[in-house]
Amino acid sequence: MNEPSPVAAAPLGLRERRRRETLREVSDAALQLFERNGFTETTVDDIADAAGISQRTFFRYYATKEQAVCVNDVGLGAVMDETVAVIRSGAPVVAALEDAWMRLFGEFDARPEEHRRTLRVRRLVQSEPALLARTLANEAERIDELTDAAVDAAGASADVLTARALVALVSTTTRLAFDEWARRAEMGADASVRDIYLELRRGLGTYARHLTGELL
Repeated sequence: MNEPSPVAAAPLGLRERRRRETLREVSDAALQLFERNGFTETTVDDIADAAGISQRTFFRYYATKEQAVCVNDVGLGAVMDETVAVIRSGAPVVAALEDAWMRLFGEFDARPEEHRRTLRVRRLVQSEPALLARTLANEAERIDELTDAAVDAAGASADVLTARALVALVSTTTRLAFDEWARRAEMGADASVRDIYLELRRGLGTYARHLTGELL
């Protein structure tokens, strides 16, 4: 299995940059309030006030207070939207997903400030059942959307089960890579989520070859 290479992202326009800045400002306000006051005690109005926006503006960006923290990575959403379009155009599912994740891994590894924030979010999610449920639901929705794109592209010849298995495999491997990165980071060790993903990928390649040998 050849190792995938990251693909450079297209530059953002002014409007999109400003939208992402606002999303992050609201998310930062929510994260700080949840850490300080508790998730249950914090209201949407509290978050809006801390971010300097109205409640109406808050709901333009996030549907719930859970999403203000669980959907905090705007770049991920944009890249996954692009990936859905690429898969619908007929691109191989695994290659399209890995191209997207390699880009995101590279950006993440290069931004230490994101490392600290990610660890804060993970601690909060692991301590609050509502946030954990929202995080898992986000992942399931993403798998469904990507699977639908693969099935639509394949048309009448679509193998729905295989498409879902491929999407779930990459998604699960990605989650495991971030879990291992977080474990190492919490211990104070330097770690690259991209390198961990590639390490897992090599292990899966060995397992796949073993299965193929058994089936021959």
